[in-house]
Amino acid sequence: MAFRILGCFFALSLTVVPGTAGSCNAQGQDPPAEAKSPANPTDKELWYGVLDAEVRKFRFAVEIDTRADPLTAVLRSLDEGNRIFPLSEIVKNDRRLSFTLPLTKAQYEGEVDDTGSGVRGKWKQNGVDLPLEFNRVAVVPAQSVKHAWKGTINAVIQKIEVAFTVLDSGEVFFASVTQKAGGFTATREEKDNGEVIFRVPGVGGVFTGEYSNAKKTTLVGRWRQGLGNFELTLQRVKEVASPVDPSKTNRPQTPKAPFSYRQQKVQFQGPNDEVMLAGTLTIPAKGAKAAVVLVSGSGPQDRDETILGHKPFWVIADHFAKHGIATLRYDDRGVALSTGKFSTGTSLDFADDAEAALEFLATHPDLSKVPLGLCGHSEGGLLAPIIAARNEAVTFIVLLAAPGVNGEKIIMSQTPLLMRAQGVDETLIDQQSQIQGIVLEMLRETGQVDAELLIPRVRAILGDSVSDDEIDGLVKMITSSLAKSPTIWLRTFLTLDPATALRKVDCAVLALNGSKDLQVDPSLNLPKIEAALESGGNDLVEAIVYNDLNHLFQKCKTGSPLEYAEIEETFNQAPLQKMTDWILKQAD
Repeated sequence: MAFRILGCFFALSLTVVPGTAGSCNAQGQDPPAEAKSPANPTDKELWYGVLDAEVRKFRFAVEIDTRADPLTAVLRSLDEGNRIFPLSEIVKNDRRLSFTLPLTKAQYEGEVDDTGSGVRGKWKQNGVDLPLEFNRVAVVPAQSVKHAWKGTINAVIQKIEVAFTVLDSGEVFFASVTQKAGGFTATREEKDNGEVIFRVPGVGGVFTGEYSNAKKTTLVGRWRQGLGNFELTLQRVKEVASPVDPSKTNRPQTPKAPFSYRQQKVQFQGPNDEVMLAGTLTIPAKGAKAAVVLVSGSGPQDRDETILGHKPFWVIADHFAKHGIATLRYDDRGVALSTGKFSTGTSLDFADDAEAALEFLATHPDLSKVPLGLCGHSEGGLLAPIIAARNEAVTFIVLLAAPGVNGEKIIMSQTPLLMRAQGVDETLIDQQSQIQGIVLEMLRETGQVDAELLIPRVRAILGDSVSDDEIDGLVKMITSSLAKSPTIWLRTFLTLDPATALRKVDCAVLALNGSKDLQVDPSLNLPKIEAALESGGNDLVEAIVYNDLNHLFQKCKTGSPLEYAEIEETFNQAPLQKMTDWILKQAD
């Protein structure tokens, strides 16, 4: 999507983003049906298994179409909003079941037992092997629920539905229903005084409440996560239903066939032999007047920069192609059909990848004589100037929600904006900012956070209002969160100053922002971009801030990332048309 929301990587943020805290880190398509499958047709095989990732368990259903040659299959992750993930490299015979999840390069390899109804194997991803067993089933088995509790955390602007499920087996699970993130292992404790405590290590959250009626159907209490402390009332329910409602998932801007332009699946060499990038080249039917490389934001992105059912890069490519502009959009290294390892890359490495895409455009027979440019979103807007400053083939760049300051300042700015959008008290925001500043300083200087050194400094900030156990828990959550982050990328990001490259850019620049962008604050970043370009003598600059648009350039209410999924609009028409007109002007 965009910049990783690092401002809350150890905050009170209520966001439980799918793909973190022990997740398989996959982003899939919205499913067409609810979790419980109908009876399985004879030409399809349905396999069910549970992946134990320590703080989180994932229920997986793999459906294999045995009619297809080669075989086709999908994986549904029931605890990630029942999302669907296409699989590739599928092998299924009497002895073996194996497949790859292309988006994240996760692989499964298992041996079929003598009965032909069970498979034992390993799920491999990001250098970690986890045991995973599948059993052939007619339908996806339902959980045997003893009782469940459901409530809504009111973060003033955004309401987040959460749930606790207690199984007959005694296992307890937590889910952020609104965010389609479930399967987090939890514990339940009921004290002699009637107090009930749910603890969720994977998100650093604790609910403490008491029964408010004799039937014990309502728990009234508080949810604490990091420094946050919110009222939460839980109601007893029979089960927690899937949040998925396909009829209400509408993405009207997603392009639909037939198309009035040509689309080509392409592959091109990255900056080294390990990186082969795959993408889609879109060429207007009557020929291109200009050509653009679309450069995605941070985190592993596919060629469409897919997020929550939105495909902003495809929307942009479609609009450009209809108006005479060719585009190349590509899967990040190590994502989907591109090879290489994403987790060890830095922003400078990703700039090399984007430059390889530009060089591919420059050698394409249909595009070799048209003006070439780069359109970078978020971190992609950091990379575009780096390339433009050193490559004379770049005629223009478009910066969408691009940074004008280094990553440390981005994160320090991001945190209070996101927390205020959740209605957090200013005292907590100040405490969070102080702690975050210390953590970022440690990361910048040593590349790691020393828990023993951090604990006394956190205690000095929070004072006696927070117990030692709570401070220890907060520090543990900080170090745990950072352990899952790509340290190499983060350390580079913290110190990389966009102004260094911007001062060397002499081509035309269009910089666009949304006024309600809480991830890359336009009031902080856009003036810095303009100042750096001006100091380098570049007067071919146009900068615009669009009212009421968020980081994804959607029309919004608050700008909170929690709104992204609720908004039907993928990319607002005003900046989309502005980019188109401006690029065509550069081609005149």
